[in-house]
Amino acid sequence: MDKLNKKPMVMVLGTFHMRYTSDLHRVEFDNLLSPKRQEEIRKIVNVLKNYNPTKIAFEVVKEKDNLLNEEYQQYINGQLELKIDEIHQFGFRTAAELKHKNIYAVDWMESVGNRAISQVLDWAKIEQPDLSRFIDEEYRSKLQLSLEDKSVFELICNYNEENFIKKQHEMYMQIARIGKGVEYVGIDWVRWWYQRNLILYSNLAEITNSSSDKTLLIIGSAHVYLISQFLKESGLFDVVTLEEYLE
Repeated sequence: MDKLNKKPMVMVLGTFHMRYTSDLHRVEFDNLLSPKRQEEIRKIVNVLKNYNPTKIAFEVVKEKDNLLNEEYQQYINGQLELKIDEIHQFGFRTAAELKHKNIYAVDWMESVGNRAISQVLDWAKIEQPDLSRFIDEEYRSKLQLSLEDKSVFELICNYNEENFIKKQHEMYMQIARIGKGVEYVGIDWVRWWYQRNLILYSNLAEITNSSSDKTLLIIGSAHVYLISQFLKESGLFDVVTLEEYLE
């Protein structure tokens, strides 16, 4: 890191997943390749270009960095059509239009012998039904946003609002309460969640190594709270938000 007063900048853009994942938060959507939806996606790309990142990182495991860049090179060489995927729709477009030569995979998804989130929630349904209902009613149902009555632009803005980000993290603190006695069922998954986000932070710090860097991370919105917290607490970065670059 350059020993200057100016700190490198990082924007953590929270998104919904445009493809199927096993995440807790899913969005039902129509044809994102339609002209209407493509125009909405273009509005987000324009905001990201307004931020003018020097490096763009993705929720792709680090081991696939070469494959990610091969795919990106195919796109900028006109050999690849964009898929319905936030990496392609937001990331590849922004990187190509800013003439970036390469992009970065920074995620980690290895198991550390932990239970999956689905196993934790299934356990709670049987062993702690009151807490299970509370998590479903107070958090999961309220965090399920839809494109039915929103544009892609509006939805991304919602996903990056401070209160929404805090609410997501609150839910994980409730999941940490799942368990009985010395059987820390929820923490078994939450410790993995913290480890994953710490590794994401570490990988971001590794590539954001100059005071002139302006890194953009495009990632599921559930990650925004912790990664932003780790970046701020390091004292090494200025963390900026999508809202600051809306016109």
